[in-house]
Amino acid sequence: MKVKYKKAVLWGVIAIVINMVIGNLLYMNPFVHGFFKAHQGHPAMKSHAAFGGVANWIIMNALFSLVFLAILVFLFVLIYKGLPWKGWKKGLAFGLIVAFVKAVPEAFNQYMILTYPTSLILVQLINTIIGITIFGIVLGFFFDRFKAIKD
Repeated sequence: MKVKYKKAVLWGVIAIVINMVIGNLLYMNPFVHGFFKAHQGHPAMKSHAAFGGVANWIIMNALFSLVFLAILVFLFVLIYKGLPWKGWKKGLAFGLIVAFVKAVPEAFNQYMILTYPTSLILVQLINTIIGITIFGIVLGFFFDRFKAIKD
């Protein structure tokens, strides 16, 4: 297997940008926003002021997302050959594996030890699974279509 690093980085960055747009659509749509708005002031919810304001909160989230997604691109390259199928389906396999390894234990942990509202835990669980699965599909499509890795 030969990795074409420039292409891998380029298409990984493009997939990250697409994922950040999708993440904003998943979390900022009126339906999901209503869930969060209904729980404003809940003792388990931190205010934006706790982070120095909305701008700092957005910056911190964006930076964490960039680092996390860059790690996922690296992981995709690392385990690429061991994933089933080709193209977007290979990305689907990767996305589902990562989504369930990340989201399910995280949601269970929140449910068991925090007073965080259950409806918000479910929204995060569903959005994380959808977002990371789409990210995997996009990675698989781009890496196959633009030959970022040669078998």
